[in-house]
Amino acid sequence: MGERENHVDDSSTDGAAARKELADPRLVAAEVAPSSPLMLAGKIAAWVGLAALLIGLFWTGITKTMGAAPKVLLILGLVGVIFWLVTNITAVVKQVQARGFQAVLNSVLFTVFVIGIIVMANYIAGRHHMFRADWSEAKLHSLAAGTLDIIRNLEEDVTITAFISPELYGADQIRNMLNEYQIHGKRIKLHIYDPKLALAKVEEYERPFDGTIFVETENRKEEVQGGTEEQISSAILAVTTGQKTKVYFLTGHGEQSLDAFGEQGLTVLKRYLENEQYEVAGLSLATEKEPQVPGDCAVLAIVGAKQELLDREQTAIKQYVEQGGNLFLALASPPAPDFADILEPYGVRALSGLVMDPARSLQGNAQVPAILEPKGHDIVNNLTMIALPTVMAFEVESPQPPMPGPGAPPPPPTAATTILESTGSAWLETSTSGPVLRDADEKSGPLAMAVAVDLSREEQPPQYPGAPPLPEPDERKARIVAVGDYDFMRDDFYQMGLRSNIFLATSSIAWLTKNEKLVTIPPQEPLDRTMILATAQRSLAILISAVIVPLLVLVTGLVVWWRRR
Repeated sequence: MGERENHVDDSSTDGAAARKELADPRLVAAEVAPSSPLMLAGKIAAWVGLAALLIGLFWTGITKTMGAAPKVLLILGLVGVIFWLVTNITAVVKQVQARGFQAVLNSVLFTVFVIGIIVMANYIAGRHHMFRADWSEAKLHSLAAGTLDIIRNLEEDVTITAFISPELYGADQIRNMLNEYQIHGKRIKLHIYDPKLALAKVEEYERPFDGTIFVETENRKEEVQGGTEEQISSAILAVTTGQKTKVYFLTGHGEQSLDAFGEQGLTVLKRYLENEQYEVAGLSLATEKEPQVPGDCAVLAIVGAKQELLDREQTAIKQYVEQGGNLFLALASPPAPDFADILEPYGVRALSGLVMDPARSLQGNAQVPAILEPKGHDIVNNLTMIALPTVMAFEVESPQPPMPGPGAPPPPPTAATTILESTGSAWLETSTSGPVLRDADEKSGPLAMAVAVDLSREEQPPQYPGAPPLPEPDERKARIVAVGDYDFMRDDFYQMGLRSNIFLATSSIAWLTKNEKLVTIPPQEPLDRTMILATAQRSLAILISAVIVPLLVLVTGLVVWWRRR
């Protein structure tokens, strides 16, 4: 019996030994060779070297220059990595020979291969301008529609020569914008030089300043400083058309001056007009012996006349309009002249009083009606919010509709159309003193605050649905734009962010001249998402965020604690 037990014990011992020998070698921890101080120093040098390499690369990428400090960091980083390789060569070789490392290496190589394909496809697409899209909400990296119309319809080659150094503020943005001109304009040739390196070109162009851009054709040349899209597009117009459209501003009756400085001036409007290749000049009819609007006047602008015009002046202006001249009127509030002799023959009459619109106004001020994204006319289709302080209203006559019945023609076209209108809750305030309250006898909205008159429409027969558009008349017909306010285009409103106020004036002048190429090109800027709350809305937001929500959290916590207890 004892022998049998001893036999069993020996077999169990041998089985345990066999199982120990057959253990999976992958589950057995490898013996780690002790690290020498030199190997430990190599590992520390490797981490420090990698940090130095990253800092040097980031430094070079941000400054876009390889200075002395990034070079030192990169050299120290490479030395640290090489020192680690030399001191840990045995361990590195073992890791490379391991099967797991080879699998990781294959994955890394495959990933690098895929990334290389993507980079090459992106490079080819960028070089040949394929698959391009601007995903920014405000289209910050795209050219305006007006610019595209100009450069796509060029009839001759235009060369853009820019001197831009890497140190110039906004150099990358200017380069990208100029590349867009070359991409979309088949007749545009672009050359960009660094003024510090291209010394021969600098001498050829008489040593221009950094940031100077030359736009030239075979016979003309324009110089631009700064390089905004509006300036470059205007320079292209200047060298391709060879002439400027002349706009005269009437003076001598308290009108707003284009040369006045400060918040009350119109210097921004003047700058935009000149950038769009208009030639702006003043006109004093009162000082002339026989007043007459010059023959080269494309648009006569009367902005905020506060005194009555002389009879001879009114006669000269009426003759100018009757002969096909274009008129831009921005009226001042009574007792300023309302130019009834000019407007009423075309079905437009200025009403006495100011428009009050509490439903849609600037910052809740009913005396400053606002129009959000106006539509319905070529002048305002591309504009955003417009605010008109102390604005007058107009009454626009509507033609009598034809008798209803089968085959009846559509209503005849009218010369005058409304381009800016208040809401239905607005009214015409006629009281000049006391609180601003709506009286029962005051005219209610919607009220026309700006109108456009196109006399060429007046003579057109009624258009049936589906009929082709009628050709433009050969004879010159007048156009008139009348706005019930004149100070909406002041510099201070532009500085407040109401840039469409200025663009309303420039777009009106472009429509009056019937030149579709002379369009306003507003600067591309990120959309302003600032939320302006009224007093009641602000109080409600504070109440919800500072009182109600914390109380709900506290009550919820107390309920949970009570139930657990």
